[in-house]
Amino acid sequence: MKKGILFFCVFLCLSSSFCWGNTFNKANAAYNEKNYEQAINLYLQCINEGYNDVFVYYNLGNAYFKNDQIGKAILYYEKAHRMAPNNEDITHNLAFANSKTIDKVENETFFLTRWGNALVYLFSVQQWAILSIIFAVLFCLSVALFIIVRQSQWRVGLFFSNIVFVILLALSIVLGIVGKHKQNNSNEVIVTQLNVTVKSMPDESGTDLFSVHEGIKASITDVADKWIEVKFPNGEKGWILAECAEKI
Repeated sequence: MKKGILFFCVFLCLSSSFCWGNTFNKANAAYNEKNYEQAINLYLQCINEGYNDVFVYYNLGNAYFKNDQIGKAILYYEKAHRMAPNNEDITHNLAFANSKTIDKVENETFFLTRWGNALVYLFSVQQWAILSIIFAVLFCLSVALFIIVRQSQWRVGLFFSNIVFVILLALSIVLGIVGKHKQNNSNEVIVTQLNVTVKSMPDESGTDLFSVHEGIKASITDVADKWIEVKFPNGEKGWILAECAEKI
């Protein structure tokens, strides 16, 4: 009975993987045939089925870019970049898509915050986890050698090595945890509509403050019904309809 249940579970997993791979391949084929609308729908189908894969996000970003939907392209390039920050193709395409946006705003975020975010996204969450394991192993080996070795000059070097490995281990664990938290609790959005009017209050009767265009990034600072208050990189704030932007 247990073997039958196990076989059934394995069969379901294999079937699910096959179906997802089939949909992904169809999406790639549609993209290669320049049928970008169909490719977008198929990539979105993969995501809706729970396959939040970096290649799905990246290819979806490419399809949106080819379909002249810059805001959506940047959104999915950003999602892919957070999963694989060292991927040169993703980094290049994200930068190129950003160069096509209308709004060019200066980032007034505090420099220490920018440096911290850059450090967090230096590696993916999985890479930080691997580094943590490596530093933990190196620390254990260093401690073992410190116990075994009797020469004073070697023990001094190993003592400082232990300190370095402990710091690197703690740093990699903390950055991995912060990166995971940012992935799961992102308050950053990308404006995905062509032209959006920013209001002084969460109501259509609010004063029009200024307009922004698709592709600009912002941070959510407050929520009121179908409205969100957002802060843009240059420090300006205001209310927009939640449907005008999507979370990264």
